[in-house]
Amino acid sequence: MINWDDLKYFLAMAEEGSLSAAARKLGVSQPTLSRRLTALEEDVGSDLFMRTRTGLEMTSIGERMISYATHMRDDVYSIERLLTGHDSSLRGSVVISCIAILGADWLVHQTRPFREQFPGITVEFKVENNASDLLRREADIAIRMFRPVQNDLIAKRVGTMTYGYYASKQYIEKHGMPETLDEVSDHSFILPHDEILAYTNKYVKRPMHPRGQIAFRSNSLITLASAVREGYGIGAYSCIMADQDSNLVRLFGDVVVFSSDIWLVTHAELKRSARIRAMYDFLTDVFKEHADAFEGIQR
Repeated sequence: MINWDDLKYFLAMAEEGSLSAAARKLGVSQPTLSRRLTALEEDVGSDLFMRTRTGLEMTSIGERMISYATHMRDDVYSIERLLTGHDSSLRGSVVISCIAILGADWLVHQTRPFREQFPGITVEFKVENNASDLLRREADIAIRMFRPVQNDLIAKRVGTMTYGYYASKQYIEKHGMPETLDEVSDHSFILPHDEILAYTNKYVKRPMHPRGQIAFRSNSLITLASAVREGYGIGAYSCIMADQDSNLVRLFGDVVVFSSDIWLVTHAELKRSARIRAMYDFLTDVFKEHADAFEGIQR
């Protein structure tokens, strides 16, 4: 009999193309994955991959197995969603997928009351830049900066995350306070890589560093925020995060650098689960409560 877990590992290796990448995806060590592959190949009686310098190349029997293994995986996930969706207990875990700028601190603080209200539920954050596959149960709820397109997912727009121009007080003391975007030729700017802007939905009508010098770049919003706090220059910062830091000053009034809609997403079957529904409703209320802060509106 073929072990289902071994087939799961086989699919990860087929999709990722290497042992190391598959091991990272599955959260296991590379030697463990190699042993599981060897065991599966012994059960099948044939090699499923050829090991090359560039990674793994599938053999003909491996290629023929993919579609069957994929159907098996999808059926297993469907059964899991069905059973979870009919779970009326308020016990177990709820896995929330979110980006680091939310999950590293802010969301941890906001969900603590949920844990106090439902002590039988374990709150689990999956902090990542890539979108978790909710159909394959990689997470129960996802907080995304874009609207999903899969028919089996339900999504609710719960706010807009706005980024304004900010600088540290230390930077301003050293370089002066620019009053307008036309007065920044002597200032330094902190810029995101283009990949960060992939899901943004609003830009200023001028370059993000008009006539200024580029001092720092990163593909991480957390790292960019750290650079602003450290005084590298003027940079885009999430308003809800920056406005809580007394060392930061918002520049140029209410100019918006870019913004992203916030979507709360889950699978239609999972929302019938008592614990997942409880968290989904709780998060909806949290984002509604802080809607103005996310948009940088101070009342």
